[in-house]
Amino acid sequence: MGEIRSARRQELNEFVLGEAEPLELITAVDVAYKGIRSSILSGDFEPGMQLKLQNLGNRYSISLIPVREALRLLEAEGLVESVRNKGARVAPISMADALDVYRLRLILETAALKMAFEHVDDELIKTLQQYQRAMREAFSVNRDTYLSIHQKLHFGIYNRSGSKWTLKMLALLWSHSERWRRLSLAKLDLNAPTEDHSDIIAALGARNLRAACAALEHHIQVSVKSLESTLPTTNEDGAAPSKGLPSKPATLTRRPRTKSRR
Repeated sequence: MGEIRSARRQELNEFVLGEAEPLELITAVDVAYKGIRSSILSGDFEPGMQLKLQNLGNRYSISLIPVREALRLLEAEGLVESVRNKGARVAPISMADALDVYRLRLILETAALKMAFEHVDDELIKTLQQYQRAMREAFSVNRDTYLSIHQKLHFGIYNRSGSKWTLKMLALLWSHSERWRRLSLAKLDLNAPTEDHSDIIAALGARNLRAACAALEHHIQVSVKSLESTLPTTNEDGAAPSKGLPSKPATLTRRPRTKSRR
């Protein structure tokens, strides 16, 4: 019985966390980077919070050199910023930043869905439905688990695109989105439109690409509407950002040439 329970726990862990990966050697930079990054994304380190080297070194029981390197890596991701004569701080958040990120998400996620579409099969649809059910079960119990499953649902689709760089860019954008999602979740309930992926899954199940893209675009749009009631409505310079996302994602195709009149 003990072996059965242990195997079942392993199955559940793999469902939420993904397949087990081989152990890797963890450096001091890894410890600082992952620890600070996790604290920023979870909200433990609030936007604008000063990140003092000595405090971080004490927190993770490491020297200051790996802490500096970790902060440099996080600054490259946009999660940390350096302020002259003040050192590093957690990057502030604003609606302007959120709109910028979600505009890119709209473009890249639609592109990823289109590339993945021909690889959609019944096994994927079943997995997505399982994720949707698991999200509903986790919503009121553990928000960390909920957000993890939510990301797995989306990337369950995008991973089939076969585009390494699209996935890399989306992973970076989702890191920033997670900070804002945590703020908005406090004001949402389980039945909010932002938490429902049924239309996306149904369209994929019907092998209807146009409907799937429309459902995904609507899903991202309602997420932005939710954030508008949560995040600061001005840029750092006090200017108000534009409202909402464009009705159609920008395309990367070249404009056709027009013949000049002689």
